[in-house]
Amino acid sequence: MRKILALILILAALNIPAYAVNLPDKDIFIIYTNDVHCGIDDHIGYDGLAYYVKQMKESNPYVTLVDAGDAVQGDTVGAISHGRYIIELMNFLSYDIAVPGNHEFDYGWGQFENFVKNLKCGYLVCNFREIATNKLVLPPYKILNYGKVKVAYVGICTPETMVKSRPMTFMDEHGKFIYDFDGESTGKKLCASVQKAADDARAAGADFVVAVGHLGEYEDIMTEWSSPFIIANTRGIDVLIDGHSHEITPSLKIKNLDGREINITQSGTKLMRIGQVVIHTDGTITTGLIDKVDGKDPDTDNLIQDIRKRYEGTLKSHLAYTSFDLLAVDDKGEWLVRDGETNLCNLAADGGLYAAKETKTGRADIALINAGAIRKNIKAGEITYNEALSVQPFGNTLGLYEMSGQTIIDELEFGARLIPNRFGGFLHVAGLTYTINEKIPTPVKLDDHEQFIGIEGERRVSDVLVNGQPIDPNKKYIVSGTDFVIRGGGDGHVFKDAKLIERDFMVDTDVFAHYIKSLGVIPERYSKSQNRIKFVK
Repeated sequence: MRKILALILILAALNIPAYAVNLPDKDIFIIYTNDVHCGIDDHIGYDGLAYYVKQMKESNPYVTLVDAGDAVQGDTVGAISHGRYIIELMNFLSYDIAVPGNHEFDYGWGQFENFVKNLKCGYLVCNFREIATNKLVLPPYKILNYGKVKVAYVGICTPETMVKSRPMTFMDEHGKFIYDFDGESTGKKLCASVQKAADDARAAGADFVVAVGHLGEYEDIMTEWSSPFIIANTRGIDVLIDGHSHEITPSLKIKNLDGREINITQSGTKLMRIGQVVIHTDGTITTGLIDKVDGKDPDTDNLIQDIRKRYEGTLKSHLAYTSFDLLAVDDKGEWLVRDGETNLCNLAADGGLYAAKETKTGRADIALINAGAIRKNIKAGEITYNEALSVQPFGNTLGLYEMSGQTIIDELEFGARLIPNRFGGFLHVAGLTYTINEKIPTPVKLDDHEQFIGIEGERRVSDVLVNGQPIDPNKKYIVSGTDFVIRGGGDGHVFKDAKLIERDFMVDTDVFAHYIKSLGVIPERYSKSQNRIKFVK
């Protein structure tokens, strides 16, 4: 390689797989990405990735490009095209293997079907199935040939997808799940599906099996659905390329059921690094990360610039002005919105009340917004549509719902269940205030999908007031909120008696943009906490 400025390859030699019939006549290079999250020209960028792959192919025909999920969502370029521009770029780079992450489902079932149809390499998942028929939705594995050697790629998608995307994507019109990711709490069903795919690939002639998982390792991941757990409870996998938890893992060795040490590798997020797996001619496998590439592929760069030109006019339009920062994260990049009140969340929630005035119903008593919907700060100065879109990039639609005060109380309790730890399902509010007592253990009970079942024990949430008056558990209130949280069960919320009054009246980004444009200048009251959420430490 002539033009690699820095190459971090942590060698992790494994025992030669006992299953291998053939060994490669040349090293097989598997270049991978994970959790790009629309970072098309961040850090190394897709143009740097394309340059690196082309350089590799100049000296070796055995080069494969793999993605481990969460490519289409996470920034403006994805939100404004509902992921379509990212699929266009992945096709241009000629990805060979792809596994959907939870966020590939964020734009709904119809758009996911478009991804499946339009992504030339297709998607692989061995644990995504129709519940009624038990049939897999997508192929479980794909075998690629490298001379006489056959390498199988097995796709795995986290069962967390059921609540960390849009749950309604996987439901019928009655709110009943019709799809599953083998997500029962012991992990046995998930491991069995992975094992079957590996065994079937071996039976089809695979000399090596590479698992490509959107699973995660340790950070905020349920152990029984994590990549180390999968390796520890299966056999026949030679290496696992991972994603989902954004960890920087050149090599993590985990013993499988046969006692073999298997490497797990993950490259972080936003193309800060790209990953590399090498199957050597002696059958050993090494993994590592590349943190810098010294060139850019001009054709890929031209496509990126062309994509940006398609929508930049809209993004530059002026909406409002703020004399102070509006916050989602702190100076270290840690989420402020997921364990406390912020001015940006208050502003966004107030937008939900404001937008309700323009519906047929004409009002809402309360607006709710989940912390995970708010993604970026807005700095003091001019606020453009681009910044509004970056704050709420998911394109969730708002609806009006009628529900009991008791349901609202229960869902506030669910949202507070992990405090003082951070949680994307933590609820920010307008028209309502409440208190969380952190000293009381959470009384929330969950099912196998980590969805809310009920309350058993003393509640953490108290002093719930609607427009200054104690909430009435038996009264019906009109609530403005997104389909993701209320109708779709996002983050595990279950609004049990919520009755849809008015559906999909506006997209969340446009709600926010419309509200701040009406203000012109963000009022001083948003410069500090409004004590909508109080904490007993």
